[in-house]
This record gives sequence, structure tokens and C-alpha cells, in this order.
Amino acid sequence: MQKKMLSLLLCVLLSLFVAKAQNVNVKGIIKENGVPIVGANVYVKDIDHGSVTNPSGIFQIFGITPGEHIVEITFVGYQKKISKIEVKPDMPMLEFELEKTATLLDGVEISAECIRKTEAALKLPVPLKDIPLTTSSVGAELIEQTQVNSINEALNYSTGIKPMLNYGGFQTFTMRGFGAPVIMQDGARDERMNFSNSAPVTSLVAVERIEFLKGPASVLYGHSAVGGIINIVRKQPSKDLRANFSTSYGSWESKRVNVGVGNRISNKLSYRFDAALSDQKGWRNAGDKTSNAYLALNYDLDDKNQFELRVGVNDDFYGTETGLPAVTNDIYTKEGKLLYKKGDLPTSFDRKQRYNDPADFLDHENVNASIKYTRKTSGNSKLQMQASYSDDLIDYFSTEELSYLHSENPIYDTYFLKGGEKIHISLDTLQRTYPLRFSHHTKTFQNDLYYSTQIKTGLLQHNLTMGCFFMYIDRISYKGYDFDGGDVAGAGLFAKIAVRNPVLNQGGLTTKFSGASIYHEMVNALYAQDLIEISKQFKFMLGMRFDYFNMRYQSGIVSNGRNITSKSKENEIVNKSFSYRAGVVYEPIEPLALYASYSSFFKPKRSVYDESYVYLNKDGNQFYPNDGKEVYEPENGYQAELGVKYNYNSKLFVNASAYYIKKNNIVEYLGKTGEGNKIYGQIGVVDSKGFDVETTFKPVNSISIKAGYAYNTAKYRKYSANGYHDSKQGNYIRNNPKNHVFVWAHYLVLKGALKNCSVGAGIDYTDKLYTNSSNEYSLPEYWLFNTVLGYGLDRTYLHLKINNVLNRKYYSSSVYSNQYIPGQERNVMLTVGFKL
Repeated sequence: MQKKMLSLLLCVLLSLFVAKAQNVNVKGIIKENGVPIVGANVYVKDIDHGSVTNPSGIFQIFGITPGEHIVEITFVGYQKKISKIEVKPDMPMLEFELEKTATLLDGVEISAECIRKTEAALKLPVPLKDIPLTTSSVGAELIEQTQVNSINEALNYSTGIKPMLNYGGFQTFTMRGFGAPVIMQDGARDERMNFSNSAPVTSLVAVERIEFLKGPASVLYGHSAVGGIINIVRKQPSKDLRANFSTSYGSWESKRVNVGVGNRISNKLSYRFDAALSDQKGWRNAGDKTSNAYLALNYDLDDKNQFELRVGVNDDFYGTETGLPAVTNDIYTKEGKLLYKKGDLPTSFDRKQRYNDPADFLDHENVNASIKYTRKTSGNSKLQMQASYSDDLIDYFSTEELSYLHSENPIYDTYFLKGGEKIHISLDTLQRTYPLRFSHHTKTFQNDLYYSTQIKTGLLQHNLTMGCFFMYIDRISYKGYDFDGGDVAGAGLFAKIAVRNPVLNQGGLTTKFSGASIYHEMVNALYAQDLIEISKQFKFMLGMRFDYFNMRYQSGIVSNGRNITSKSKENEIVNKSFSYRAGVVYEPIEPLALYASYSSFFKPKRSVYDESYVYLNKDGNQFYPNDGKEVYEPENGYQAELGVKYNYNSKLFVNASAYYIKKNNIVEYLGKTGEGNKIYGQIGVVDSKGFDVETTFKPVNSISIKAGYAYNTAKYRKYSANGYHDSKQGNYIRNNPKNHVFVWAHYLVLKGALKNCSVGAGIDYTDKLYTNSSNEYSLPEYWLFNTVLGYGLDRTYLHLKINNVLNRKYYSSSVYSNQYIPGQERNVMLTVGFKL
């Protein structure tokens, strides 16, 4: 019996082996006009197998049974191709040709993929050329070519946006002249920058692209969208196996590891997972470390219902940054000769030397999750709901302010004049005069529910979107500002350090919290938007939104870590605002679209009454707000814009626009009185005008060029003088360069001895910018030249990135206006990786 069973088992195994041996490995190549396409998806539907083309455009699928099969080939920017193939032993290599769709900018094409991207940013399922708005993006291809790993680097490849990194890890932006634009992640608002103008942003390991909507966007995204929005879009799950791994090493002991994988778990469920670790000694010895992970799941319940889950987490550390202090007065030698002008940086500094206390730190921890439900109803109608939650903790301590020692006695060799009297100053020694300790814990829940549909009324085609939005924020800002009360204490407090060869550790420091600001904020909104197709040439857009903004505030006393032992009475701010947008598109010929738009915005001021503050009204006069009520009216204004989009044969795309933005009721911090009371004033009007142009040129599949130029002047147009401050009317807004130019060119060798080698090169010009509203301090203009060299072999690749090739000296940002942060000198990063 056992022999019969063994014989039967051997027969079964033999039959399986024979059957397996009869299966065929299918190999093919995907081309466009004879040029191989890298990264195209090839999928055999009936057996649920697939592959992706390698750098030579070749794919291979193993173990296909002989007979007829249906092959589906897709790639972003190309028309889907479905072919029937006959699989048999010894079959030749297959060849397929794909045809391009009409592309716009950075892979934004008139196709299903284009409409998905447009809908994600603008909630309208129409081609981008039909939208009377100015948009841009930094896509996956450009991120790969430039080898950028931070949003600060990536945004240099767009116009109208100035990214800056302050205090070591706080990211801040200006868009079209205005700071603190609305930052979003997968369409969900990140409110941290609206509270404090800056916030840390983790690495780009999970990012698919970064989208920009330039100009006011309050109709779709609510308050504070003055200069525009930045939407960070993370990677989508894939239904075919996609995997990547890379490891990098570079200057200043920079190390980085990235890993990612995506595939289908079943016909209904697919996923994407990405993770990254980085560690570096860093330029100026900051010692930054980042770690983050991301998981995305898509579940297709059926053809009409889809669920999307996104979860992200990061735990990052940044060394803080104080910069190098410029002098705040004209400095003279003891003989009376002018040595430095106000705003000059003494020549004795070593640009690599950082003067922070070793105890300084910036920790950033974030957990975020979102779930999106999409219900496709009849025709082109869709109901979508996205609920998001974020728990964000920023923990910070830094000896921020650096001051020069000075004395009324002639004990130093240099001096400045104050009221006609000589004040002697030492340029050889610095003092850490303002250590700052705080922690922001921000919990945000938001829900966006909208319905989009296409309907006809007579001869008019409507693309209509209607929705409601809800957001609730629970934020506690812990403060350790009371030096007399021992919030910061130790031998290192107010330490004096030498400019040359400093001893950074001047004794231990301990910190604690003594106070807290407690915010509970709620936003409810209703909005509607309609893109009306009057004819093939004319489209007209109308949009409106109503926002109800409610913020409740309390101060608290803190003891024993973060324990709030008592709270003040609750103050409340309520704003009700109406925003609107109108625009028109005219397309005289197929590749050309002309557009004009007008839109409004508002920005509530979170100012709450403090009896120790001095408040000034629009006329520069002091007033006394009602305790517990709104102090200042919301900032508001409008933008008028004209633009043109041109797309030539899917090879050349140009988007140019000119605009004017006016903002009323601006509020600024104006310094302190002689008694130390803070002064705030709603002092006037700011306007911003300019134009920007971006172009993408791809003459052949192996060459791509992206370039842009932006011109902007943003100034104070009305500024009430007062007893505490002179008028700044006519001054430039800070941190806003007048001119910005970038060019990036990339070439991939497709044949010959250097096949699969690539080279990318780019220039970036940033004009002079002022670092304070008085225009007393500024960062000079600079040019940077960067390059990336690459080589690919099958699925393995090698990249060598060289930043600041010409080793130019420049300053990237500032602290306290006069403490300039040096930009990185020449540096390199070598990356080795593979992709499936």
C-alpha cells in the first residue's frame, strides 16, 4: 500500500513538474517612437501577473500558461494599450508601441491621471488647461532627477515660492510675497504654520509630488490662504509589485537609508509602504537625525465604492541654529575710522562654526492618519469624504540670541554711537542673551465632505462641486520664558563665548515650563464651485465659501513637567467670513488657453487680550480692547490675475501669469516699550505685484528641461506712524526676493557605450532679500550650481549628487533679522539603490 501511495505521489509530482515546465516566460520591450520607455506597467489580467519595464524598456513575466492572454500596458502620460497575445514555447520577444497623451506640466496630462491630480488639488475632475488658476508641481520624476530629500530643496524648482529653514529645523515659506501659506498633506490642512509661521517637515521618502496653487485659495481651503497653498501628496498604493531600496553616504558623515514596497494583496486591496532613516554630523555640526514611515491602503469594494487609508509617523531631531550675528550699529575703531556698517558681518567668523549651547535641541514627533471614502454615483457624479487626524509634538530649547559685549567704559578697541555717546563693544566675544524654551502639542481633527457632478442646463455644461468642512484643533503651547523664576537655570545661562575657537559648553543648563497657552479652535464652512463650459473655447468659473471661525483661549500655570495646575478665564474670538472667486478661460486654438481670475481671502488674527500689551489701531493710536473679545479685525484682501497656458505637441508647456494682491488690516509686532511691554498694531495695507513663468521642454524622451522666472515686489503701502514706531510705508516685506530664476536640465543616454548614463544640472538664482520690515538687514543675492550624475544597470542605479559645485559663499536665512545663517559649502552625496 505504501509503495502504491509513493508511486502515486511521484506521479503527481512528475505531472506538476511537467506542467510547470510547459509554462512560458514572456519577454518584451515597450517603446515610444522607437525609444524604450522606463517604468511602464505590463499586466496579464486573467492570471493576475505583471511586471515593470527596466531602464532598457524590457519586461519579463514568468510562468504563463500557453494560449491566448490579454495584456494591458499603462504608463503615466501615455494612452493605455490592450493587446491579445498568443503564448507558446520559443516565442520571440514582444514589442509594443505606446502613444503619448497631451501632456501639460511635469506629467500633468489630459488623461485620467491628469484629471485625478487636478481633482485632488482643485476638486474639479477636468483638465488643468480648463482652470483659470495658476498651478505648478514638483513631481516624482523631478524629485528623482534632482535627488532632493527635503521640501526646502524641492521648492527651489518652482516659481513664486521662497522656502527657508530657520532655527535649525523650522520650515517657513513665502508665496507671492506673503508668509505662512496654507500647507496641506494629501489635501488635509496642517495648521501649525498658521499658529507660529513655521514648523518642521519630515523627509520626502513617501512623497509622490508637491502641488502648488498660487494666489488666494480661501474658496476651497478656507482662512489664511493668502499667497497660495502647498499640498504634499504622498505615494499611492500600486496593483503591481513596486519596490525600491537605496542607501546614501555623503559629506559631513551624512547617511541615509530609504525603503519602499507596494503591491496588491488581493484584487480589491493594494498597499504602499515607505520608511527612511537619516543621520548626519552636518554642515556646522547640527547633528540632525530623522526617521519616518508611511503606510497606504486602497480597498476597492466594487466599481463604485473605494476606501483609502493613510498612516504616517516620524520622530526627528534637529540641532538648533543661531547663525552669525551682524552688528546692529555702525562700528568704529578707537581712532574713529568706520570699521563696519550696520548689518555687516565681522570678518573674524568661521562660517562653519556654530555657537549654540550643546544642550540645545529640537525634537519633532508626529502621528497622522486619514481615511477617504469615494462613492461614484450615476454618470460623472461623485461623493467624497475625507477624515484626518494629526497628533504633533514640537519640543524646543535654544540659546537663540547672540549679542556682543559692550560697556560705557573704554575697555574695548571698537565702539558705536548711541545718543551721541560712545558705547564700547567687543567683537571678539559673544553672549547668549536669550535662551528660549517651549513645546507645542497640536491635535487636529478635520473632515471634508463634498459632492461633484456634471450637469447640463440648456447649452451650458456645469462641473459643479459643493461641500462642507469641519476642523477642530486642540493646542497647548508650554512656555519656559521666566528666567527669574528658574525656567532656564545653570552655570551655562547667559554664557560668554569666544568668537574664535569657542568653548561651547560653559556649564550645565536645566529647563522647565511655568506657563501655557491653551487653544481650542473650531472651523465650520460651506463652499460651492462651478466651472461652466459655455462653448469649446469659453469656460467660466464661480466659487464661494462661508466660514465660521471660533477660537477659545486660556492661559495656564504649569508645574511638575507639563501638569497644568490652574487656568485663566476663557477668551473667545469669533469670525464670520465670506470668500469668493470668479474666472474665465478662453481657448482660441487647441494648444493655447488664456485666463483671468479675481478672488478674495481672509485671515483671522489669533490675538487675545493681555493687559501688559500695548495695542495700536489703524490710525496709530493706542486703544484698549474688551477683555475676552477679539482684539483685531481679520486681515482680508483680494487678487486679480491674468495668465496664459501653452502646450505644443506634448513637448513644450509654458504657464505665465501676472497678478496683483492687496491685503488690508495687517497686524505686526512692533517691539517693546521702555518698560518692556510688547507693542502690537494693526497698522496698514500691504500689496504684492509681479509675474512668474514656468516652462517644461521635452524634445525627446531622453531630454527634459524645466525652468522658471519670478518677479515680485511686496511693499507696505499704508503704515501708520505712532509714538513707538516710525512709518514703514514703502518698505519691502521681509524674506521675499524680488527676482528668482531656476533651470534644471536632464539627459539620459539611451544607446552606445554610455547607455543608461545620465547627467542633470541646474542653476538657482535668488535675489537680495530683507530680513526685517525696517529693511535695515538683508541677505545678498546668490547663484548656485548643482549637478547629479547617474548610471543604471537593469534595476540597479547609482547617483552622485554635487551641491554648490562652484563653492559659492551665501546666506540662506536669518534668526532675529541680524543673525545670518551660512549656506552649505560644496558637498556630495553618493546613492546606490535598486527598483523593482
